[in-house]
Amino acid sequence: MRAGARSVVAAAALAGAAIAIPAAWVALSGMDAGRAAWDSALYHERVIRLFIEQFPAIDARNPLTTTTPAYHAVIAAIGVAVSPDPTVLRLAAVAVGAALVAAVAAWCAARRGALQGVLLALPLACSVYVFGSAAWLLPDDAAWLLVGAVLATTLREPWRPRHAVAAGLALLALVLVRQVHLWAAAPIAVACLLPGDPQARPSLARRASVAAAAVLPACLVVAGFAWLWKGLVPPRFQSDVTGINAATPAFVLLQTAVAGLAFLPWLWPAITSAWRTRRGSLLVAATSGLALAAIPATTTDTDAGRFSGWWNVMASVPALAGRTSIPMLVLAPAGAALLAAAIGTLAPRRRAILWTAVAGFVAAVTATHYSWQRYHEPFVLMLLAMLSALQPTEGGAAARTRPAMFASIGLLCAVLAAITWRGLQGEPVDRARQPAPEHVMPGEHFPPAPGVQSKTASIASATGGQ
Repeated sequence: MRAGARSVVAAAALAGAAIAIPAAWVALSGMDAGRAAWDSALYHERVIRLFIEQFPAIDARNPLTTTTPAYHAVIAAIGVAVSPDPTVLRLAAVAVGAALVAAVAAWCAARRGALQGVLLALPLACSVYVFGSAAWLLPDDAAWLLVGAVLATTLREPWRPRHAVAAGLALLALVLVRQVHLWAAAPIAVACLLPGDPQARPSLARRASVAAAAVLPACLVVAGFAWLWKGLVPPRFQSDVTGINAATPAFVLLQTAVAGLAFLPWLWPAITSAWRTRRGSLLVAATSGLALAAIPATTTDTDAGRFSGWWNVMASVPALAGRTSIPMLVLAPAGAALLAAAIGTLAPRRRAILWTAVAGFVAAVTATHYSWQRYHEPFVLMLLAMLSALQPTEGGAAARTRPAMFASIGLLCAVLAAITWRGLQGEPVDRARQPAPEHVMPGEHFPPAPGVQSKTASIASATGGQ
């Protein structure tokens, strides 16, 4: 194995272990508290157990999850082929979370070296929203892994038709896990339409045909589920998750600004260069962020779907006219300017792909009632890591900024890890509790979800019929 390949593998192994070891400890110890544990026990584990009973003819007409069912079906297949024991299933989830962090570390290490690859991926390992999905049975990490695969493939240069095939397959798997990520079709289309090789420029019609072929299967899958469900989510959830939350774009930019502080050792040269040579683009981006923060209501409001995460922090800060968050007015423009500076240093093709990805993602997460940080933070951390790895390098610059890299990423990881640990100290899960009443159809009753202490030889005997 070449030295470069060895460093990539080493970075992936180290970063993957950073989440796999503590997540496996949580899964094996029987620790069962916090938001992820509750979501897993009340919803996702019950879907998986039902799929194990039904396997291979699973019924996806109205599952107890807002997502498409591929993750639950794969975990159910593991339960059938290996063991339905809850610990075995949760260790499979640990492997998915480790794969996500390892993949980001490897991609960044291939461009910045093993040390920086690990540093750039560590915030993902410490995020409560990534860790919770690894320690319990939630589909989020599987979806983010596939989002990363789509972005990494579309950013490849030179671009080849086989890359369009790979990106299309990743997108197909992605929408089978979470249909909301159909937005990832947009960067694939842009990657196909923009010529990657100046020496070989196929006609526009041919490029458009490749783009259509790459994204059509995923579009048909989402359309099929929409027809089956008569909506974009299963019928039991259509009363409370559908809608538009106009505060979400500004909230995503706020998170970008806050997390972006840790990535300044990589992104600061781009910011200073943009201020010298592209000041107008920074001002346009900041003005756009200010408008997104000022026009909609951006105060914490549970009924409006604006709560948890940074929303709870902003609730303690006075608001302007009772509707506009002051931190949002400052940090949303900062986040927009940061993205403009970091993306602006890249070649035109990559700029177009990444701006399309950002716009598509923000549009998708805006099209839901809840502006929850868990929907956004993993994407923000992954995007910042990839942007940092893509920045131009200068001789000796890495050595000069290495202490700052350790300090900034270390501080962010410490904060994220503290939040994660605090989340694990939450209310213990009552596995006999039923899902929220609005999610239970007439006549339904769900057996308790077994915890890791409940060793079962047969999932059917443990759960009974439904």
